[in-house]
Amino acid sequence: MLNQRYQILFPVDSYIEPLLLRVLKTDKLGICCETIEADSISSSCGKNKGDRFKLSIPYAKQTLTWNVFFDSQCPEMGPDFIFNDDTFLADMDVDILSTKVPSLAKWNPDNGDALLNVLVELLACYKEHQIQLLQKEEELQREYSMLMRSKDIRLEDVETILLPLGSKPMEAKFLISFSVDLSQLQNSTCESSDVAILLITYCGVDWNYIIPQLFFKKSVEDILGGTTALQIPCFPPHKFLMDYVPEIKKFVAEKINSLAQSLEKRRNFLATLIALQNGSFIEFDAVYYTNATLLLTKQDFFFIVKIDLPLGFPKEPPRIMLQSVYHMVGSNTIYSEWVENFPYNSQWKPLEMIEKLFNHIVRNVVEDFKHNSIKIDSLTSTSKLSS
Repeated sequence: MLNQRYQILFPVDSYIEPLLLRVLKTDKLGICCETIEADSISSSCGKNKGDRFKLSIPYAKQTLTWNVFFDSQCPEMGPDFIFNDDTFLADMDVDILSTKVPSLAKWNPDNGDALLNVLVELLACYKEHQIQLLQKEEELQREYSMLMRSKDIRLEDVETILLPLGSKPMEAKFLISFSVDLSQLQNSTCESSDVAILLITYCGVDWNYIIPQLFFKKSVEDILGGTTALQIPCFPPHKFLMDYVPEIKKFVAEKINSLAQSLEKRRNFLATLIALQNGSFIEFDAVYYTNATLLLTKQDFFFIVKIDLPLGFPKEPPRIMLQSVYHMVGSNTIYSEWVENFPYNSQWKPLEMIEKLFNHIVRNVVEDFKHNSIKIDSLTSTSKLSS
């Protein structure tokens, strides 16, 4: 597959190449945050340069495969298409087609966006085609109609598709996009706003088996703790889609608000830790404030303290690990131990959390850790001698 990250390997006719590259460089077409890809480039007249190719176009979390045919000997002629959905434009009147796809009816090869404009118009026609197919399924049509009457949902925010294409549908997919306010996460590397994509899949004889999925860009997913942290509310059969979408919007907003509060708490914790142990720091996360590493000593015994602050901090306690600066387990692993059962209360101020934690480590943990690390080193040395 080829997209904007790659050069076109098979030479393309000189007048077609800029049209195709313009398509491949487009960030997205429709709702999906995915790019168009091209492959199967070939020539219609046996030349070394191609004038036909296959496009893979994201739509409703599916891939539409559209074969595009140019005639390199007649550049003034627009492209022909073969769609992987036989029902699409099967009986379209020429006059209606020219109205719905004017960029094809008035093809201008000198316009660098000519092919892209045709694809945008064809995709709009395909979306309308799928909406018409919904009318044959009473339950789905009701869900769609009610959803589109919602004041916060626009036509361009929704894509639908019935699967398999061209036959009796067994699945229906509703893809819904909505904006997400990330301005509270001021330290994020993302924009202040982004888009979430909700995919609802209907299955079953009466469309009563419903699978919801929520998608973000990878950078936003990382901020939110990954896909495993986004356990969205289930979608029971008795609930309407128009009611479920606001519930998901509220869920995402509350998740971001919770993360923003945690970010501020983590920042305060590390700021306090730096003020107390400034000379002991090895490193810390200055973007998301999720971890810090310090080098401490007790009676000339040096040891490393690694502090991990989960995204749920302070409701979730820190994870604390001690590491030896002297001893290894095997040839590549530093000897380490987790610190368990340290005093912690999520309501404490950072100063109290840190003081109680370090007092616990120094008074109750370091001596045992020192003894265990020396013991491990002794066992490792004995094992090496015996071998």
